[in-house]
Amino acid sequence: MFAGKSVLELGGGMTCLAGMLAAASGTPSRMVLTDGNALSVSNVQVSLERNSLPSEVASRVLRWGAHDELLMHYGKFDIAMCADCLFFDEGRESLLCSLLAVLRPGGTAIVVAPARSGTFQMFASMCRPHFIVAILEKYDCVIEQYVRKSAMDAHYNENLHFPRLMILTKY
Repeated sequence: MFAGKSVLELGGGMTCLAGMLAAASGTPSRMVLTDGNALSVSNVQVSLERNSLPSEVASRVLRWGAHDELLMHYGKFDIAMCADCLFFDEGRESLLCSLLAVLRPGGTAIVVAPARSGTFQMFASMCRPHFIVAILEKYDCVIEQYVRKSAMDAHYNENLHFPRLMILTKY
């Protein structure tokens, strides 16, 4: 899916793990790993250096909704991805605006997050005027097996722990 594509991870946190995995396995033509926190991006840079990822992989500070920062990336990406980025009420609109800014027409956003008391569905509703929205409940047999096992654990809470998958295609 990532081969030959320009890929951006938004809100990758201290590890940008999703983007690192995509960079290591999918040979994107360009991969930019971002977070709004400079300390997180510094940590990601150390990880990039220690893991000898290709020079096409870079880390940057990017704050959602920061017009000047987004202009640098306007319409440059085939794929944007974010994992567990929907939990702050005030951040969802900025995330949507950022996705709209960075993706090319026809570009794809991959959003993985738990339901978290409706935040996932709220974001999907916000996206519908701008994207074709597909929500996949069953997308990976390993995840399904893990969820079946975890359901027996008293600490497991599907609302907080089950990673839902949303694929957005920009109009």
